[in-house]
Amino acid sequence: MATINLGSIKFNWKGAYNSGTTYAVDDVVSSNGSSYICIQAHSNQAVGDATAYWNIMSTAGTNGTDGTSVDVNPITNDISTLAIRQATQENKGAYNTNSMYVDVFQDATGITGLTNCLRSDSEYMVSGSPATGSIIAETKFLVDGKDSTNPFRDKINNIDPTVNDMSNTGGTPVRDASAYKFSGHTGVIDLNNGTLDYDVLSAVDFSKAFTIEFWAQNRNNPSDRARYWSVGTRPSDNPEMTYGFDYSSTNANFNNYADSDNHTNAMGVAYNNNSSSWHHHLWQKHTDGSDTAYSFYLDGTRRINSTHSPVGSIANEAFGIGGRPVGSNGGEYIDINFTDFMIHQKRVHTGASFTLQTAKSEPQSEGGSATGSFTSNNITAPSAITKMGAIISYEDNAGTNALNTDIVLQLSADGGSNYATATLTALPNYSSTIKMAKVNDVTVTSGTNLKYKINFANQAVGSKIARIRGVSLMY
Repeated sequence: MATINLGSIKFNWKGAYNSGTTYAVDDVVSSNGSSYICIQAHSNQAVGDATAYWNIMSTAGTNGTDGTSVDVNPITNDISTLAIRQATQENKGAYNTNSMYVDVFQDATGITGLTNCLRSDSEYMVSGSPATGSIIAETKFLVDGKDSTNPFRDKINNIDPTVNDMSNTGGTPVRDASAYKFSGHTGVIDLNNGTLDYDVLSAVDFSKAFTIEFWAQNRNNPSDRARYWSVGTRPSDNPEMTYGFDYSSTNANFNNYADSDNHTNAMGVAYNNNSSSWHHHLWQKHTDGSDTAYSFYLDGTRRINSTHSPVGSIANEAFGIGGRPVGSNGGEYIDINFTDFMIHQKRVHTGASFTLQTAKSEPQSEGGSATGSFTSNNITAPSAITKMGAIISYEDNAGTNALNTDIVLQLSADGGSNYATATLTALPNYSSTIKMAKVNDVTVTSGTNLKYKINFANQAVGSKIARIRGVSLMY
């Protein structure tokens, strides 16, 4: 019978190509990740895509096993952006995972090293001047006479009063540009036997605990009963409560007074009316609701710790400085200079005395400092890190802030000993007002103590203010 040569009936795997091996038709070899089939017997003929001896069977694909050829940054950027959104919506505090740290400044637990920088209760970071003097978080009202343009304006809520809302005033309040209580802060209010009516203060609830404090200086010896402030409908009704004093020829007796029940609560505190020195007055309602407990401090010393029935009934009433309403008229005006007139929505002091402020009270001012910075707390990574990235969300509250100039991000993996300055690039906006920016693969000095630092520059009140809303650190 004749012999028929069918050749190979299957491929012959020969492993990696070797120039010293003799290859037959249908032998298959590998080289640099690709595979080739022999189409003509030979030895020492190099493999190739199309030669007289080899045809390619399969081409090497992209090697994704070591991460060097697969760009995962778009995925991690999206995850970090979503993390900021979720933390914002859920009002979450700062937290971290094995590869990410997120803070939307719901509180201050994740930040440190604030230099000319503020954390707002509205949950953002901003360059600015911190509050000074007796300003606290619960301060709801501040009038001081310092601003030459709007000396009577409430600096917390930007509310201007009605001047001389009651008839029969003895004069009109003015700004005394030469007087001062705190060195370097010229300008106080000369009440001048007039009144300042701020109507119902929406920011203050007089039915709850509150404190009223101010500095006063007599301009003239009072000639009648005089009132510093009052709470109650003005000017057509008697007040719920007033605070002032009854005078004698040389001294005064401070008292609380409520026309609604004709109840005068004499506090029995002597005060030299002839004194032209500055004196500090502080009056406070102790608790919320109908509690009538109150206390009065003069120059930092508690003089009264008592109860007074009208205190508990104050609610949704107008507030005024100077005099008191009497029917459709008014009376008991006073001629004083005053400054740092504040209302706090809490009882501030509980002890027998306190240390008087030595610095002028000023509310915090966004953009009040041209430069500023803050850092995160240390974040412990599970292993040594040499590359970091970040997503930030921010807002142009005023002007347009340039990334990497007005907002500068720095990253560190060695606890802040060495910072690498990142180059941020813009992402699509988070919302109509919130912007986003990113940076990936910033090379940092190796370490496991991660930190970020954000620097502000060229900030100015009214013209350029950046607010950082969130940071997601990637590592």
